[in-house]
Amino acid sequence: MIFPALEKTLREQTRLVKEALTIEKDKGRAIAEANGKKLNELSGRLASIIEDLEKAEQERIDGCRRLQKQRPDLFETKSDLRASDLMHALDLLEEQGVPVDQERDLLSLLLLDLRKLQMLNQENQNALERASSNLNTVLEQASGNDKMYSPAGSEKKKSGRPALILNATV
Repeated sequence: MIFPALEKTLREQTRLVKEALTIEKDKGRAIAEANGKKLNELSGRLASIIEDLEKAEQERIDGCRRLQKQRPDLFETKSDLRASDLMHALDLLEEQGVPVDQERDLLSLLLLDLRKLQMLNQENQNALERASSNLNTVLEQASGNDKMYSPAGSEKKKSGRPALILNATV
C-alpha cells in the first residue's frame, strides 16, 4: 500500500512543479508587460503552490520512512558488482548458447555513459568551485573589504585613499 501512496505523491509533486514553472513563465510576461496586478496575483498563486509542494514533500518523506520500516532490505542493499563481473557473466551466458550481443552492447553504452557522467560531474564540481571563488571575490569587492597586493608579500586591506601611481622608467 505504500508504493501507490508514494507514486501518487510523486505524481502530485510533478504536477505542482509543472504548474509552478508555468506560473513563473507567466510572471515573466507580466513583468515584461509591466502588469503589477497580474504579477501580484501570480505571486500569490505561486506561494500557494509552494505550500502544497512542501506538504507533498513531507508526505513523500513520511512514505519513504514507512517503507524503510516495512522493507529495510530495499534500503540496505550494497553491491560490489563491477562492470568486469557483468562482462564475465555475459561471457558465461554466451558459452551456454544464450545470445547476449544486445546486452553486451547495452552494457558498453551504459559504461560509456557512466564515464561521461563522472567526467561531467567533475567538470561541474570544478565550475562550482570557480564560481564560488569568483562570487567571494565580488562580495569582498562590493563590501569594500577587498585585499590588495603588498610588496612585503602580505595582504593588506585597502584604505579609503586613492592609490598613488609613480611614473617610473626602466
